[in-house]
Amino acid sequence: MDKSTLQIDIEVSENSTVITPLGDIDLSKSSDLRVALRPIIDAKTERIVVDLSHVPYMDSSGIATLIEGLQLSKKSNICFVLCSLQEGVRSIIELARLDQIFTIFDTREDSLAH
Repeated sequence: MDKSTLQIDIEVSENSTVITPLGDIDLSKSSDLRVALRPIIDAKTERIVVDLSHVPYMDSSGIATLIEGLQLSKKSNICFVLCSLQEGVRSIIELARLDQIFTIFDTREDSLAH
């Protein structure tokens, strides 16, 4: 696996798409997440779940990519949620008060049942 590229698993069900990035999301890798999100938003799925269980660290460029995904999803009436945040990522999102704009679930199962 190329260390300069963020590995992203994508699972599609009838009304949801779960995106699971694997690894840190920083300036060098946030564009990989952006590229993965675009066709999913364009496909007009009902729900996009970003599973962050395998992301120990995210910098401001990663957060900005999530905000962009949320904004584009809202324009297309797509439910955009985050789940399974690791403590480091959760603290950054809470510190920036972004937990008030993102819908965040503790588990993937909870996010899919919502």
